[in-house]
Amino acid sequence: MKKEICLPWGYKYIAAFLTMRCNLNCGYCLNAFGKAFDRKGFREAEGKEWINALNKINSREEVPVTFSGGEPSIHKDFVYIVKNLRPELNIDILTNLKWHSGWERFIHEITPERMRRESPYPSIRVSYHPSQMNAGEVIGNARRMVDAGFSVGIYAVQYPSPQQLEAITEMQFLCKTAGIEFRVKDFTGKFEGIDDSGRKFSITYGNYSKYPEACFSETRKKCECKTSELLIAPDCRVYRCHRDLFAEENPAGSLLDGDFEIRDTFRACGNYGNCHPCDVKVKTDYRQNTGHTSVEIKHTDNCIT
Repeated sequence: MKKEICLPWGYKYIAAFLTMRCNLNCGYCLNAFGKAFDRKGFREAEGKEWINALNKINSREEVPVTFSGGEPSIHKDFVYIVKNLRPELNIDILTNLKWHSGWERFIHEITPERMRRESPYPSIRVSYHPSQMNAGEVIGNARRMVDAGFSVGIYAVQYPSPQQLEAITEMQFLCKTAGIEFRVKDFTGKFEGIDDSGRKFSITYGNYSKYPEACFSETRKKCECKTSELLIAPDCRVYRCHRDLFAEENPAGSLLDGDFEIRDTFRACGNYGNCHPCDVKVKTDYRQNTGHTSVEIKHTDNCIT
């Protein structure tokens, strides 16, 4: 009998990164934040491994398993995994919907009811990246999913380039005409460029007021950190934060281990200052309440580098 993995009450998100591979190459991708990033270097668990791992989780109705990446549909067992997740676990998908003909199999094998729940946002959230995607193709694929009964919305990151912002404005009108929900997401990170006088500039985007020295810092400090998210890497190992996940450092264990359990506690860390902005940015939680950060940090007095 599988040992049940109980999601602590303070946990508000479950992310299953089926793969880090992607069929796009966006320059502002947060997976590759601040370092060289080998998308193909991550071991990927097989579909049956994912099902054995995820089906042990005892979550709450409002906290679904969110399939993410990379692009989750690239995983060869993507539909199998979605199809075989036990019914008690709700499902969200973060995707660019560049599935080519893959959406046909998805529509044929997955019922819309399996993807529906009470939520303030769509269960299938499509990332639109204008420099890498055709707006008409994105809307066409989304419309097919909506017509089949799925809850779908298109999202775009407000990356502050003139081309991106113009494309977002155009997409807003296209989605309204097509009857598809469209939302914008804040850009997170630093935007660097050269002004009209030839001078370099750098602007930090995102609210990091809760832990103002946690990221973009030249120094690192010791701290204690506690997460509110279950972050699962492509090999089913669990990490306490996005920074460790993308660097494949300091795993907290693996869902494939028979005795794995979630420790809802503070852990020592030596990377305060090098945190990933997704973990310390002030944002909304799963109920759309503002003021949330993915991690809670304390004791940051001792500079170590």
